[in-house]
Amino acid sequence: MILALDGSAPFVSDATECAVKSAPASTFKIPHALIALETGVVTDPMALVPWDGTKYPNPAWEKPHSLDSSMKWSALWFYQRTASLIGRERMLAWVKRLGYGTDSYEGEQTTFWLNGDLVVSPVEQLDFLSRLARYRLPVRREHVDAVRAAFEMPPGEITNATGTHPFALKWPGPLVVRAKTGNATVAGERVSWVVGHVESRNRGWVFAARVRGGADVPGQAGAELALRTLNARKPT
Repeated sequence: MILALDGSAPFVSDATECAVKSAPASTFKIPHALIALETGVVTDPMALVPWDGTKYPNPAWEKPHSLDSSMKWSALWFYQRTASLIGRERMLAWVKRLGYGTDSYEGEQTTFWLNGDLVVSPVEQLDFLSRLARYRLPVRREHVDAVRAAFEMPPGEITNATGTHPFALKWPGPLVVRAKTGNATVAGERVSWVVGHVESRNRGWVFAARVRGGADVPGQAGAELALRTLNARKPT
């Protein structure tokens, strides 16, 4: 799905599929980061939190991280820590206030965005992202700006837990791409997401792409789908 922020009709590749909810996985780090800032759990988006030495499957996580860097490298431990510090009551209140997905969850505080407890559809992701891009969320503007900076990607690339990957968006410049990937497996179904915001020639678009399937869905499937779709719909 792609939505131009000028109010024109969105591009929807498959309306039925785009209404299906699934775990947001690491795309939830976008609202999560806003909540961490609004609750004061994080006061400086660039302040480093020490790594405790735990070994992880992704080397990019094995170092100190800030809210900014943990978004870019999708460092799970940072957000599990902030989820615990935010606490269940405040997290639930803020997820509801932001109007994100099902806006509730029942289970474990540090995995609810990964295990299918909290779910969201591409349609709902697009709605949230459009409100974020337009500064229409009930949060302070400086916190929106900090999160926007955190998921801004290097030119022609996208970063996540597994490293840096090509993301050659062939749109007219000057170009700014903000993107967040997410991958999770729930009840044998794997989902691969990428959601984001593109600015080109002083115009803006938000997008949400998701691939669902079996365990063989690659981690970059969502990003590859987004790139193909965005390049096929590039503005003139």
